[in-house]
Amino acid sequence: MRFFTSSITTLAFAALATAGAADAAGSTENPIAAPASPDITRFFDTLKTGDASAAVMSVLETSPLWSNRTGVKEQMVAQIDAATKIYGGLAGYECVAALKTGNLIIRQYCYAQHQQMVLRWQFDLTKLPAGWSIAYFGFNDQANSWPDGD
Repeated sequence: MRFFTSSITTLAFAALATAGAADAAGSTENPIAAPASPDITRFFDTLKTGDASAAVMSVLETSPLWSNRTGVKEQMVAQIDAATKIYGGLAGYECVAALKTGNLIIRQYCYAQHQQMVLRWQFDLTKLPAGWSIAYFGFNDQANSWPDGD
């Protein structure tokens, strides 16, 4: 089976995307339960249709900071397209329990099932005064670097 080189698969991509929902004064809601869910779900549901460009834009366009940066979308779409050529289209995904660091940072791992491989996606969220934002998202196909499960 072919694998990406480390420089391709260890995709480190920053993208701020305002997820809204939380107020500036701080919410009493569980910070792990919901903030990322709509944005992550929208991303994967769009990616599942085969439209990597629209999936990436579903994250990038929600933030004025990132929506106007040139080359960001194209680079991420190229990485996703390369993975799809090697591993096949996205068949499904599963997000596992979020890792919480204080009340301001959440890391969510999701496993994307392709026809010939599972990829691990990482979404790091930060709670800003305006609400939750995806501060980083990227994927990795190096299963030996993934943490052990239960």
